Amino acid sequence: MKPDNNSLVYVVDPKDNYVYLREVLTNRWQLSRSLQVRLKAQNKIKVNGQVTRTNYRLQPGDIVTVGIDLEETSDITPLYAPLDIIYEDPDCLVVNKPPGMAVHSPRGGPEITLANAVTYYWVRQGKTLLFRPVNRLDKDTSGLVLIGKSQFAHQAMYRQQKAGTITRRYLAVVEGIVVPDRGSIDLPIAHLDPDLRSRTVHPTGKRAVTHFNVIERFNGFTLLSLTLGTGRTHQIRVHLSHLGHPIHGDTLYGHPSPYISRQALHAGELCFHQPRSGEPIHLTVPLPDDMAELVENLKAGN
Repeated sequence: MKPDNNSLVYVVDPKDNYVYLREVLTNRWQLSRSLQVRLKAQNKIKVNGQVTRTNYRLQPGDIVTVGIDLEETSDITPLYAPLDIIYEDPDCLVVNKPPGMAVHSPRGGPEITLANAVTYYWVRQGKTLLFRPVNRLDKDTSGLVLIGKSQFAHQAMYRQQKAGTITRRYLAVVEGIVVPDRGSIDLPIAHLDPDLRSRTVHPTGKRAVTHFNVIERFNGFTLLSLTLGTGRTHQIRVHLSHLGHPIHGDTLYGHPSPYISRQALHAGELCFHQPRSGEPIHLTVPLPDDMAELVENLKAGN
């Protein structure tokens, strides 16, 4: 039986004869204890169409359905901003975030964030979904942001991220000529002063790993492709600055640029597996106009 957009469905196999329903919820769908509690509270767990306790022992042919469309209330104000939606299915939304837009503002404020815009997009469809980004980008970093449309989907993709099966590839223009064609930066990053935004490489920090490949070298600059082995705040920016190759235009870890008004960093490629089907999804977006123009200017030596 094929699940609908809002439900997980399982026809019990003979190998699961007499196992507890909670074991199927935990082992087959990897539903966390907290999510199971919420599902039970909203009567979303059923066997053969009837709300069922999770200590029920299953029999072959039983039909288990779990409604993942929980009733939720968002505290994010829906505000309109154009969205460049690259991919959407019942579980996931992927948006190409423009530079200058924060993903989320914990303190609120006058600027429209991606959270505001995505919430508005859902409200217009009559949906009351919570904004659950799987990855975050700095305000002035452009590119792909993966968002879970339910607690189930977000947890499934977060597990992928922890297991290292989500690939995020960035493009960056850095100052100076990076000499090795490829390499890895494995240096711990710490937030030593909570009053400052900046992080630094420091032995007391958390392990951070960044892999890089040189795409092109030109006129004292290098275009790099980078992937993350870990996901620390400002990781790419801190690592490259520490090596003496700050991202061009990064005023926090480097220097302002006459060509671009932000750090030249773009999350252009994303690979993950669809939470229910396991189907691999590979998405790419080109450089935004400001970075493409920057590359052309630097190549020309302007």
